[in-house]
Amino acid sequence: MSTPMRHGPSQGRTPSQHPAAAPTPQASTPFSNPQTAPAFSPHGPKSSPQQFKKSPAAGTTASMMGAHATAANFDSPSAAAAYNTLGMTINDLNLDNISVGGLVAAAGRTDEEDRKKRMEIVIAALWAQNSSRVSNQGLERLATHLELESLWENSAGVGDNAKTLIIAGQTMAVEVGITNHIVHQVALTYSDSIPSLDKHVDKASAILLKDLSLAPGQSPLTKRLTNFRANLERITILDKLSVAPDLNCHLAIVGIWESLEKLHRWDVQKLREEHALDDISEDRLRVSALCLRHGCPLMHTRGRVGLSLDYWKERRKLASTTVDTEDAKTWAILVECASPSGMVYRSIRVSDKWIGPDIEKSSYTAEEMISSTGPALDWLEPENTNLPHSEEARAQTGLDTKPPEVVFMATFDPPVVVPHAVATEIYKNSGTSTPMATTTFDALMFPITSASPYDPSEPREISITQTIPTFINTLHDQPQEEPVLEAHHNTLFIYKPVYGHIIDKVPFSHPKDLIVMLPLLRQYAFLSLLLSNSFKPKEGKPTIKDEDRNGAPKTSRDEFADFMARTTGDETENPSKALKVDITLTAHPVPRLLLVFPFKSSTANIMLEIQMGGKVHIVADNIFASDQGTVANGADGNRRRTPEDWANALETLEDIGAWIEIIKHKLE
Repeated sequence: MSTPMRHGPSQGRTPSQHPAAAPTPQASTPFSNPQTAPAFSPHGPKSSPQQFKKSPAAGTTASMMGAHATAANFDSPSAAAAYNTLGMTINDLNLDNISVGGLVAAAGRTDEEDRKKRMEIVIAALWAQNSSRVSNQGLERLATHLELESLWENSAGVGDNAKTLIIAGQTMAVEVGITNHIVHQVALTYSDSIPSLDKHVDKASAILLKDLSLAPGQSPLTKRLTNFRANLERITILDKLSVAPDLNCHLAIVGIWESLEKLHRWDVQKLREEHALDDISEDRLRVSALCLRHGCPLMHTRGRVGLSLDYWKERRKLASTTVDTEDAKTWAILVECASPSGMVYRSIRVSDKWIGPDIEKSSYTAEEMISSTGPALDWLEPENTNLPHSEEARAQTGLDTKPPEVVFMATFDPPVVVPHAVATEIYKNSGTSTPMATTTFDALMFPITSASPYDPSEPREISITQTIPTFINTLHDQPQEEPVLEAHHNTLFIYKPVYGHIIDKVPFSHPKDLIVMLPLLRQYAFLSLLLSNSFKPKEGKPTIKDEDRNGAPKTSRDEFADFMARTTGDETENPSKALKVDITLTAHPVPRLLLVFPFKSSTANIMLEIQMGGKVHIVADNIFASDQGTVANGADGNRRRTPEDWANALETLEDIGAWIEIIKHKLE
């Protein structure tokens, strides 16, 4: 079946990547053109219905201005702010025919062009909020919206009304088989048959088919294009940034996967050589490499088309967790391509040789021997990928080629909350400047509600009461028939707030830039997991909301409602009988948690430090010295439990409440 591939000599971009190049002229006003019709700018931040209200004195003001009206001009929206400062409004000057958001619009643009541009913005906003249903027309509209070619063909031998829609760009095509608005087949193909690309198309096609297929019992009237649109947009961005035949962004992404996959296989082999891991399955070794070494690269996973470098996983130490486990939360870096958008950057390079065949260097430099904490990887520098200059540019610059205006972009999924100092280091590794910090680390981790007063310089307190299902054999991943529920009243104290950032996207030029970030990312991924399990409501983990997360006390009405809803004799639902656990968070210079809770006839104090790589270190405590328990030590028999064993237990449980219950059970 032929597919319409579009080829062009110039580099394609998405519509949002074409900023207006024309200089901003002075905008005309109603005074210079009284006949101008009112214009509404939907994207202007100061646009409002007030622009259409006529002042009662409009006619009088216009007549008083006379011939001198042409002198009034406003070069930027800051003019409106200046008049507001003086206690005046735009309507006081009878400027109701001007959209403030459009004061700097291009003067040479006609009304028809303005209307078309605004309509495109409205349509884009509607598409972003709501997707069409899966249907012949919906798929065709989506292709048009993404500026892709579409072609219908009849599907012979499939059935009545069976058709195939071919959605094509310059480097790829997606063929959708559909009968009576129900999709039964999807295939992703590339214009060039390249083995490294072709071996991944089946997984991508399966994801696209799942996005469009009906779930069991689902009606065609409720099946929407949301997931398919998101995946098709990712493919389309790579297609538009490609420049056939010199730059193929799909191939660039696969080239990074090839090198990272070699590194991952090498990590697994090195773990296999460790004596302590002789009996560990291949799946467990891959999870260990994912969380402890250089991550695990996956193409087309978790319903998303593209490359994902997974670096942390929930329940990572349990035997039931594998790389492909979907019900365990996964932290990943999504490797994509993007337009540089004015940043200082190193252009994309297309290669699958980012690391040497032996992975590890055979000889070390003096600097590497001093600074390295692990094996020195044999990173390579592929040749630059260049595009041919146009004749005019060649004559002006004297150069035959130019670097592509495309960069590699790392998207963090989910975004990671880090203190300002850590964000500075991450942005430095990516070669970009750190944005200004405006919010504290704890406010990013636990957002402030709009109705709550908050002073970033003041200490903060967050409380929640939740039930903890306790399992005696939790550390061995052995589910119990009936868990015992214990109530904990957790209070988080932040006495020294520090500024923080949400890291969501950073550009990079080499896969080694991502590998360098992993220890820091794991450190704060695990910290967020501990805090989330202790202070955020979680499905399957009941909470008792005697106070909200911001520490505001309940009203009398709330207390009365709780009293009426409480079951007689339900002790686990009584906050007064819950175990009081106080946790003090220190985010700088390293994240630390001070745990204080009743223990035996006194109070337990445990200072935890979350180190790089997501490692738990018990800095100080007043209870583990009396631990008389033993653990199996292989051929050496049993040995006494140490604080390191308890730190390892917290890494396994990933839940402070469950860890405290284990401590109570083992030591009391």
